[in-house]
Amino acid sequence: MLKKNLQDDERYGLTQEEIQLAEKYLKRNKTAGALKDSEAFVLYEMFMIGTSFSDMHLQHPQYPLPQIILTAALRKWPMDRERMMGSLKDRVRAKVVKSVVESVDFLTSMISVANAEHLEEMRTYVKDPKHNKKPDLRIESIKEYKEILETLQKMVDGANNPKQKSSAMYGALEDTRKLGEKNLPKAEDDASHMLAEIVEEDDASES
Repeated sequence: MLKKNLQDDERYGLTQEEIQLAEKYLKRNKTAGALKDSEAFVLYEMFMIGTSFSDMHLQHPQYPLPQIILTAALRKWPMDRERMMGSLKDRVRAKVVKSVVESVDFLTSMISVANAEHLEEMRTYVKDPKHNKKPDLRIESIKEYKEILETLQKMVDGANNPKQKSSAMYGALEDTRKLGEKNLPKAEDDASHMLAEIVEEDDASES
């Protein structure tokens, strides 16, 4: 039996007008009317990066528009493109998550270095301001004082409300979890837990 109409999976991703053009060309030329793979390869690449059928035809006028659409339908190009886009999104999310983790590690390491360099000096000065020199790292203006208070407030709020998104970076982690990557650590919970531990350790050392 000769094929006269596209199947449902072959119509996937096509507009009604595109389906009509493809089926009209199919009835006139049968499935042999589709381009050979060697001819269709360049068009396939164009389709995968989002080029419209009309633009493909304009750039390759030797191929009739209905023939290009029929080829895409029979080869199920729209399904390929959707799978590819899904894979790209997954890879982008993975890279963003990796970047977030590396950035957090880098920044916390910088803070640790700054603490090691200046914390003891600050504590020594606070114990006896009269007989010890002022620390090199200190607040020297109202603006800096305000910024320190605001930063401290954000850290405390993050520790007390781990579900509150204090940074846009967590958005990438949240999106990935929604995709079903259940083994991914909850970064905001981990950060809050670490902050709580730091506060407890600091309180213990002061007492």
